[in-house]
Amino acid sequence: MTIQRQYSLPNCKLILQGLSDNGETPNLSPRQILSILISAECHIHGQDSPLTGGRDFFESLVRQVSSYAQEFLSGISSSGHYSEGQELLHLQKIDINLHRLTLSQSNVSSRKDQKPKRIIYLTTIELFDLVEAIDQFFADSLTLPDFSLAVRPVSRKQAHSREPMAPKVLPATVGISGLAIAALALFFIPIPEVQRPREPQSESNESVDNLETSPTNSPEPGLNPTSTPKNLEYSPKSTTIDSSEEKLFEENLESSLTSTSKITDPTEIEKLQNLLSDTINNNWTTEINTDLIYRVKVTANGSIIGYKPINSAAADDADKVPLPDLLNQQAISGDNNQFITEFRVLFTKQGFVEIEPW
Repeated sequence: MTIQRQYSLPNCKLILQGLSDNGETPNLSPRQILSILISAECHIHGQDSPLTGGRDFFESLVRQVSSYAQEFLSGISSSGHYSEGQELLHLQKIDINLHRLTLSQSNVSSRKDQKPKRIIYLTTIELFDLVEAIDQFFADSLTLPDFSLAVRPVSRKQAHSREPMAPKVLPATVGISGLAIAALALFFIPIPEVQRPREPQSESNESVDNLETSPTNSPEPGLNPTSTPKNLEYSPKSTTIDSSEEKLFEENLESSLTSTSKITDPTEIEKLQNLLSDTINNNWTTEINTDLIYRVKVTANGSIIGYKPINSAAADDADKVPLPDLLNQQAISGDNNQFITEFRVLFTKQGFVEIEPW
């Protein structure tokens, strides 16, 4: 007798049948390990008959659906599901709400005149019910435990490979033009004259004597005379900050940043980690020749309020990463008691961004 596993969604149902290779009698235990797949059935809502096949069919279904769903959600094209000479099943986007699923006759023959075995049109809801059914299969540790799906992030080079040249050049052109206009405007502004502050003129001794005592050298009734210190002078404070004052300023700045409350909720930290990853990947366009590591501070709403290079290369190549442009000046100058968390951000020379809590 065979072991059966079923993963059901409103618009899709996935049924796997197989055997256990541990020598136990099937169906004596309700949760035996299904390690040998005999057949797989994929029932789509509204279709008269399911898609069926063996191990090759099921592996192709999992690979192509996962790859296509990743491309559909990210908007980044991947050539993984277009290998028509090696896959039994293929997915192609018709429009935003319609997708074509094609099941080929065999993955051995590569003749161009070979007709597909079956074509099914899926709505977006049906497609993601199929994705959810596959996710339920991966969550079941007692079904095909040796089966795994190699998933890796799309590299930055592949993500920007199809970006037209005009959007890449336009920001630089606008920036250079704006800089030239600002320089021309500043050329006609006169340089302000700086005058040193004048020291107050010291009063004469006679006026001081007149203020200290009466003409008869006797104090007025009820008035206690006090002498004016002779060394009392006014000295304007120097506008130059020496090294000790500058060090004190940096310590105060650091204390203001560390006075904020630290976020400790793991769910909130994971949410901010994903948000920071999306923000950096969407704004990083410059290639680097070595790995760069930074310590980044993020507020509870995802705003970047500070970063610090960890290795020497990160300090030299800070202009090649988007962190300086992503600083939120309004959040930096805002409330010092805001909630923050810190992340370790690694920019790799292969074009990937790796982020983990600090």
